[in-house]
Amino acid sequence: MSYSSNSSPQSRWKQVEALLGTKLPELPDVSDTSPLTDTSWVDDYVQQMLKKTMPVSGVLSRYKNKAEIFETHHYVIVKFKLPQPANPIVKARADRVSIEDSPLVKKQNIKLPCLIIPRLSKASYKDGILQIKMRKRKINTTSYDIYVRYL
Repeated sequence: MSYSSNSSPQSRWKQVEALLGTKLPELPDVSDTSPLTDTSWVDDYVQQMLKKTMPVSGVLSRYKNKAEIFETHHYVIVKFKLPQPANPIVKARADRVSIEDSPLVKKQNIKLPCLIIPRLSKASYKDGILQIKMRKRKINTTSYDIYVRYL
């Protein structure tokens, strides 16, 4: 697509619409405001497009609720609401935990506030609430002398 210097903004706008295959919002009138300084119409258009593409119901809407994360002295507890009935698959790493309701549903990754010991983690599911209890990893407070080399 080539633009000549004498083509009007309206004709270029029509070419972009033809290329994208969709109707774009009206081009702002240059006499009212400059399109280069007032770009609020671009934000409005992007928000409208995002609303159209995001599913209203389905896989992503099942996980609207965020996980609740609690910390005690020795444990990190994560509570996550799942739709009933559910058969959650939980996997833990030192820094995060992932929850998968079934093989067809996208995983939900939850970053933990501190490092944990994954093999000591326990999970329970009751009344639509998945609770994962994970033991915190102890912080090694031992300090070591480091040799300083003078150059």
